[in-house]
Amino acid sequence: MKLDPQLLEQAADWHLRLQENPESRTEFEQWLAAAPEHRAAWQRIVKVWGALGEMPSASFTGAPPVVPALPRRKRRWPALAAAASIVGLAVLLTPQTQLALHADYRTGSGETREVQLADGSRITLGPQSALRVVDDAERNVELLQGQAFFKVAHDAEHPFTAQAGELSVRVLGTAFDLSLGERHAEVALAEGSVQAESRTQPLSERLSPGQRLGFSWPSGQVTRSRLEPAQVASWRSGALFVEDLPVREVVERLQRYSGGWVMVAEPLREQRITGVFDVRNPERAYTALAQSLGTQNRQVTPWVRLLGDF
Repeated sequence: MKLDPQLLEQAADWHLRLQENPESRTEFEQWLAAAPEHRAAWQRIVKVWGALGEMPSASFTGAPPVVPALPRRKRRWPALAAAASIVGLAVLLTPQTQLALHADYRTGSGETREVQLADGSRITLGPQSALRVVDDAERNVELLQGQAFFKVAHDAEHPFTAQAGELSVRVLGTAFDLSLGERHAEVALAEGSVQAESRTQPLSERLSPGQRLGFSWPSGQVTRSRLEPAQVASWRSGALFVEDLPVREVVERLQRYSGGWVMVAEPLREQRITGVFDVRNPERAYTALAQSLGTQNRQVTPWVRLLGDF
């Protein structure tokens, strides 16, 4: 099960609360019983924490499905950093194990890779990205994680199909950028034309150069915007353009270059920003992001960064 990082943060937060205040167990059990995803997130945290030699003792008793408000409060930096580290491990390690089993091509943090397929199509994989070749003969690939730029060889009899989550892109011969995030995918066209479709939602749109389409699921929300065709996949030259994106999505993209785990303060997560970030220097990019938001950017361990007021 792919878990929402926010739920994992809540589970790690409960782990610390139970250590600091055992009397909060009743509230914890209410949160645990409120949804199957809460229990799955807690079990993931238990598993990772246990692997590090510190197994929490909270039980899984039943309770009425009431979700208490989770208060945000000041904490000692070591405790907060520990929680963030556990969340990072829980989010990152299990999916990476699955990717190793399914991906034909992968990249690490800050790494790009050039791939040439059997039909002559060329793909540039962005950092922390993974690609699976579903069928060489049918020219069918799937982006499992991250971002990729496709330069597709023309073949009128065999359309090229690239899948990213619930978004599918079908072309004959063209150049486009495709990115995949948490329940969101985006395609931007540099040249030629593509057909953007969804297997589960009534989406079928043809894009022309300079058009960008974003698709979120399960809401089915579609966003459309324009950019200069030359700006498509500008990350290949070290510039990350973002337009009206939530901070959480911007951070998700920056993490591909910096590695580690970034915790974003709740009030900032859905705030939308537009800007250009230098991904050749992730530290500078995070500093610029924090300045644009008027907030703090703090590296608390080599693997954990906090963005916002915690």
